[in-house]
Amino acid sequence: MIPCRTQPRIPLILISLITLIPLRALGAEPVVTVESPVLKSGMASIQVMMERSIAEFSGQINALVDESIDKPELLAGSSLAAAQAALVPSIAHGSARAYVGLGSVASYYSPGLSTAVVSDLNNLDATEDIDAGACVEPLVVRAGIPLNGLARGLSLAANAGYMNAETGSFGVRSITAGLSANYELIPARRGAVAWDGLSVTGGGDFARQRLSVTVEANTVTEVIPIDPDGGGPLTSFDATVSVNPVIKAGIDTTLISGHLGASTGVTFFRALTLFAGAGATAGWSKSAITIESNDPIAVSGYLGDLIDSPGTIGISGTAAEHSEAFISPYISCGLALSVGAVDLSIPISIKPFDSIGAGVFIGVRL
Repeated sequence: MIPCRTQPRIPLILISLITLIPLRALGAEPVVTVESPVLKSGMASIQVMMERSIAEFSGQINALVDESIDKPELLAGSSLAAAQAALVPSIAHGSARAYVGLGSVASYYSPGLSTAVVSDLNNLDATEDIDAGACVEPLVVRAGIPLNGLARGLSLAANAGYMNAETGSFGVRSITAGLSANYELIPARRGAVAWDGLSVTGGGDFARQRLSVTVEANTVTEVIPIDPDGGGPLTSFDATVSVNPVIKAGIDTTLISGHLGASTGVTFFRALTLFAGAGATAGWSKSAITIESNDPIAVSGYLGDLIDSPGTIGISGTAAEHSEAFISPYISCGLALSVGAVDLSIPISIKPFDSIGAGVFIGVRL
């Protein structure tokens, strides 16, 4: 067997990217394409040996890449985390008056809400999968208006987020939007300590996102034994072929979800509110993984000075698209603080036993 030395670990940066991705995808099938280096004229037999060995070399790279990005549990967990994050803006404490505000949202998924998986990332092998996921929406705009003209106690709220940024090896491009309606079934009471009544909220959310990372993977090297005359008097020698892969991995995601729930709360001194509720979310997601790389093949040793045209090795492919519908219950809680015309709201959404989302929003009543 021709020896091939590879490092069967992927950088933490790539693991972190996959962990933050809000989607679920299965069965990636990357393709390795090789353009073998061309030797100078008069070396046809050695050219054939080298091409045969490099073809075997590409198969080993293909297997390594396929194992590295086939992580259905990790991607499924990220999808569940994304659904939780999409819910958070709609459960933030609203206002009886028109308002506008800014905030951020983050969510995490892991069975039992265990955080032990975070410490395992540094030792995660390329072939391993983990049942966890996370999602971050760094900038979300919220706005709401009362619709008492249509029905007393009815209000409408909307939220939207946009991000298009690159930092070092990372790239993120996302668009999110949500719309919800709130109706007071039982009006709020007044007083130093007052019950907020009972409200019902329903709405929908949309997210489209692409996350990418450029990874300089470990050098892959193969030593090719060359016998120029097939057992004749000429001395055999080794040629070393190596590739320094620079891989750009990306994940494209579309998520549509809806929610319906009820909430109540208590307000102290018309300033501090503690609220809680429960409901259910349902949704659909479609996702695909892409991977691209095109790197020169370096040949060293005796053949290094005999290369007439350098070769390349490319890795490309898209995972088969995967779509899935989901439905899950949630409970919510949080606090809100009002000072003059300024409101601060910290909503928390929990899917029992496996995922949690939280946000911080600050707004101004108009």
